[in-house]
Amino acid sequence: MSTRINKRRIYRLFYHRFHGEFLWRSKEEQAWLDVASVGREFGSPDYERLQVLDLYAAGKMNREDAMRMLGVNSLQALQQQILAAGLNVPVR
Repeated sequence: MSTRINKRRIYRLFYHRFHGEFLWRSKEEQAWLDVASVGREFGSPDYERLQVLDLYAAGKMNREDAMRMLGVNSLQALQQQILAAGLNVPVR
């Protein structure tokens, strides 16, 4: 095999490897590529609401600020949203 043909073959292998056309992916690599997207970074429409609920449940936000940011008027409505999100209601 000539040097020129060998260089072309190697270039083609590296090009396909780094541009997504590589056929010999490990099962772990393929599993990472097939993961379903979740969360804000992939466009979750409820991220801001869930972020407020997370901060409140962690104790980093007080009740009044959480209610104001979520637009709810009662503590019961706030607790219902926390339960619907699957978080623990903080005891205060």
